[in-house]
Amino acid sequence: MKRAFAGLTLLLLCGLAACSPAPAPAPSAPPTLPAATVPTAAPTSTPTTSQLIAGIDTDRAAYPPGTPVQITVTLNNRTNAPFSGELAVTFEHLGQPTAPAQRQPIPSLAPGATAALSFTWQPPATDFTGYRVAVTALANGAPADSAATAVDVSSDWQRFPRYGFLSQYGTDVDAQATIAALNRFHLNALQFYDWQWQHHRPYSPNASWPDIAGRSIARDTVTALIEQAHAHGMLAFNYNLAFGAYDNYWRDGSGVKPEWGLFKNGGGNYTPEQQDFHPLPASWPTSKLFLFDPTNRDWQAYIFGQERQVFAHFDFDGWHIDTLGKRGLLWNWNKQIVNLPLAYAEFVNAARDALGKRLVFNAVGGYGLNDIADKADVDVLYAELWENDGTSTYGDIIDLIERTRAHSDKAIVLPAYMNRDYAEHAGSGHTFREPSVRLADATIFAAGAAHLELGDRAGMLAKEYFPSQPLVMSDTLKAAIQENYDFAVAYENLLRDRARPAEVAATIDGQEISASGKRGMIWALPRATPTATVVHLINLKNNRLSLWRDTGAIYPAPDVLENLSVTLHMPTPHRTGARLWYATPDANHGAATALAYTSGTDTQGAFIQFTLPRLQYWDMLWLEN
Repeated sequence: MKRAFAGLTLLLLCGLAACSPAPAPAPSAPPTLPAATVPTAAPTSTPTTSQLIAGIDTDRAAYPPGTPVQITVTLNNRTNAPFSGELAVTFEHLGQPTAPAQRQPIPSLAPGATAALSFTWQPPATDFTGYRVAVTALANGAPADSAATAVDVSSDWQRFPRYGFLSQYGTDVDAQATIAALNRFHLNALQFYDWQWQHHRPYSPNASWPDIAGRSIARDTVTALIEQAHAHGMLAFNYNLAFGAYDNYWRDGSGVKPEWGLFKNGGGNYTPEQQDFHPLPASWPTSKLFLFDPTNRDWQAYIFGQERQVFAHFDFDGWHIDTLGKRGLLWNWNKQIVNLPLAYAEFVNAARDALGKRLVFNAVGGYGLNDIADKADVDVLYAELWENDGTSTYGDIIDLIERTRAHSDKAIVLPAYMNRDYAEHAGSGHTFREPSVRLADATIFAAGAAHLELGDRAGMLAKEYFPSQPLVMSDTLKAAIQENYDFAVAYENLLRDRARPAEVAATIDGQEISASGKRGMIWALPRATPTATVVHLINLKNNRLSLWRDTGAIYPAPDVLENLSVTLHMPTPHRTGARLWYATPDANHGAATALAYTSGTDTQGAFIQFTLPRLQYWDMLWLEN
């Protein structure tokens, strides 16, 4: 549930061991890599201030197989001298070239001058595949600047969801610019939060209408945002609560009846005063949202009819169904206790049958998530994270993901609001704490899930009421998040393509290793995919706590660790000649590097040893199967 407000107190019910390996045998060197098509610039820490490449844009967030990719590279000469040379674009999948490099001359640029060069690439037709696209500016054949982006070739968002949000629909919104900015993060679906008129009457035929907070919503803006989302390959989901109605619903002419309600006692003889509700600010168009039984067939018929009107007049692709999480015992009009988790799954399937649209359902705090995973016909699994529902630490996030995967293989999206208490008290204009955001993203992405966090107005969520964005991203955080999302797409087949926990024990000379995300240590998170054994290393050494939200915005940046001696013990010996790779979103724009290693066996079994060049926030290692 995304409705907490400044100044209003709401009760949200929603709610590997160190070892000393035996001396290694002679190196088992991986095969020699193909010669680089284009020289690359020296590794740099992310983010950097580019001296020449100002931006890289693709025309879509995702590409159906067979669709060409349009790439635009924007140049801005900030070298304080005239520049001429050429621009080279290379295409990679998990470190391997997938196509010849493309080159174009860079016209002579005076200091401060700008230019844009366009490239067209036809990626392989393999569905559900991520690619890294590297751009290098060359002067006299030597690298002068570099940058990168990524391309997702996928026929449907469900395999690799990257979910964002919209919350502004006034007449002053530039729909094209808004969606283009979100496209740079490769978001392939957008939640249109609080676009509707009233929860029980979401569609208005007017040119504008007030939303739940009294903000004016422009019909033309909503339509334009949907059109622009579709033009960039994004899905558009209309947001609405599963079971809410405004105050005075029983006499507003809507036809909604108290007999369909949820009630807070089992005594019967119900009135709206006994109906369960969610409080809202008194200054809003309604001070309450009254709640209804999701299994009541009359309520279902009514609200599905209202949603049909929405889909008849707006080209939304689906319904994002929100809830309020766990609410204790509730009764229906017939004095029967309503099992909300089961009721939610029944409601979702009835909605799918009635509307024939895509559905996302918010199992707030994980409440009802297993039933949704087991029984409900949703596109992806979506659960808002709350500490009072048992998801407070980094390790808790992993546990929730793995428990959910025991019920379903569907992709998982986690809304998780960073620095929330700090956002409540710091006031508008203050910035997110960069280390806490980057470490939370590293945890969620390494676990194979998606983080709903990015939206319009260059916004990132600190609170559950999406139009409220009191904290802003600093320029360095924005650049780092862009690198994270490029990395998530480029390496989606290692991060999210049937990745499951693996039996790999990591040790690093001179470092404490945690298997559960403990503060003050390096966290080793092993995974296995059909093509590789993957180990994520997340640097929590400087963390004061193991709590992912860093609600007070206190976490310091992790120190950069270099030339770490790493040993990985695996249950079976690796394949002779298998390549070991290393990549990080924290440096060199996520480029993959092949690492030399030695291999052997000791009392703990088969192992490989190697030197890891660098660890700051998050590194990913993978040994090809």
